[in-house]
Amino acid sequence: MTSGRFRTLSQALIARASSVIERGVEKISTLGVDENTLLLFFALLIGSAVGVAVVAFYRLIDLAQLVSLGTVARLTGIGNLAITLVVVAGLFVARLLVKYGTADSEGENVPDVMRAVAKGGGVVHTGPVAVKTAATALAIGTGGAVGAEGPVAVAGSALGSKIGRFFRSGPQRLRLLVSCGAAAGISAAFNAPIAGVFFSLEKIIGTFGVSAFPPILVASVIAAAISRSAFGDSPVIAIPTEYGLGGADELLLYAGLGIACGVVAMAFIRFVYATEDALERLPNYWLRLLVAALAVGILNLVFKEDLWGRGHVSLSIEIVSVRSGLFLLGLCVAKLVATAFTLAAVRAGGIFTPALVIGATLAGGLAALGRAYAGLDIIPEAFAVVGMTGVVAATTHAPLTAIMIVFEMTSDYALILPLMLCGAIAYITTRRLHPNSMYSEWLVRRGENIHAGRDTAILERLRVREFLNDDPDVINEGATVVQIMRAIGQSTQIEFPVLDGDLKLIGMLTYADLRTVLTDPERYADLVVAGDIAAEQFEFVSPRDSLRDALQKLAVRGSHLVPVVGDADPHKLLGVIGRQEILAAYDRELLRQG
Repeated sequence: MTSGRFRTLSQALIARASSVIERGVEKISTLGVDENTLLLFFALLIGSAVGVAVVAFYRLIDLAQLVSLGTVARLTGIGNLAITLVVVAGLFVARLLVKYGTADSEGENVPDVMRAVAKGGGVVHTGPVAVKTAATALAIGTGGAVGAEGPVAVAGSALGSKIGRFFRSGPQRLRLLVSCGAAAGISAAFNAPIAGVFFSLEKIIGTFGVSAFPPILVASVIAAAISRSAFGDSPVIAIPTEYGLGGADELLLYAGLGIACGVVAMAFIRFVYATEDALERLPNYWLRLLVAALAVGILNLVFKEDLWGRGHVSLSIEIVSVRSGLFLLGLCVAKLVATAFTLAAVRAGGIFTPALVIGATLAGGLAALGRAYAGLDIIPEAFAVVGMTGVVAATTHAPLTAIMIVFEMTSDYALILPLMLCGAIAYITTRRLHPNSMYSEWLVRRGENIHAGRDTAILERLRVREFLNDDPDVINEGATVVQIMRAIGQSTQIEFPVLDGDLKLIGMLTYADLRTVLTDPERYADLVVAGDIAAEQFEFVSPRDSLRDALQKLAVRGSHLVPVVGDADPHKLLGVIGRQEILAAYDRELLRQG
């Protein structure tokens, strides 16, 4: 069959499938199935698909490592150099797979998914993602120092997007289904369904809205159940015992560890992008690939399986108890360097697992040295577990996700206080030293500014004057309780500017301000007027401010509306603007750009 006839047949099949889907969607709509029920159905479908995909991906990693180690064992004539040779060959093949299988795309990573949700309508293409996922499996299996969890989160997002587009979902639903897929990927990878939910809400969709929670949770749980059926219900990181907190004074040590983790995470972020920049300055593509692959190969030759990992399981906490403090710190640096060169070489892979290893070896090494030379009564293994949280939280700027990942992986509730303290301090430390996470740095370098699931560059570009409501409902300061209630009943607003006799803005009136009066309206009816109960402290914006400024002012007090006042006179009311107007303007601008 010629390629032309094959293409014609494929198009006919796709058209036929689209017709069937269209009729199915119409049938569902006639059954009266509500949106929440439909989303739960999609979540179940996505969680199942992602769970199976993660199991297959991990099996592929294990197969690649089995072949690689077998090759090393057969190359007895060149001794330990066989390790370097296999690593270099594996990274070369993985890089070529990315180069020719994705047209050398820079995307198909977690920040790219964040961008797709914020401004791409939730469209994540499965073809390039599948190629990069396979390349990552090959790179990890042959000794590359990248993580598997980022790629499976992206693969889950692509599956969620594909399923949503298959059923002709609109952009709003598609963004939610992409987030379901990302949560399912993290959940299945780490055997951590709660962490999967937090990752999706924190980094992908950018909101903890109640409506987004149920489908994301369902997808995460289903994916974890499938992963557990394949790999068992044991923690991803086995720990020999539970490590408790010896006393409140130990929290000071964990706080200090948080600062150390934050500093190392900052170095990790900067070194990854500095390595990429340095290799780009080399004159030849093949030379760049050779230098990066050799760097990783040599580090694997020095540290062997301690750096390479064990199939899809890249860390055993027991290493902390059998290695010296200096060795662990050396392994920490080696993992950081090897990860940067692997990412630069292959352009595929995640940073979750490397961050876990860097945190564990950093903390374990510091604890071992503290016990040996300062007589500190600390347990290196416990320090290592907490250190994982610190570096992941600081590297990704997702402290809740980091805390839950390590907590669920270890199943050790006794360390929850140190986990929370170290994660928070590490995150704050890195934010002070370097404003961007590993993800947002990638976006900023490409002119993007994504925050909380939205492209803040758009919000910064749009001005309040273009979208304000210049004819809001207002209340006179002398209005009685009866008049206030009548005004509220006739308006769609839930917050009201209060004006004096000269039409000057003196405060904002909300339902919360009325609560005391409404408990006994007859008592206060003749005693209280609007000016008595209006809040005199309120946020405001000017027409020249950006929509991002307005959104930030709304967040200060959790308001629904913020008054727009004159530049020269902050008591001159020009109108109001609320979250609904801001987000509607944002969506219209996205559609215009698309």
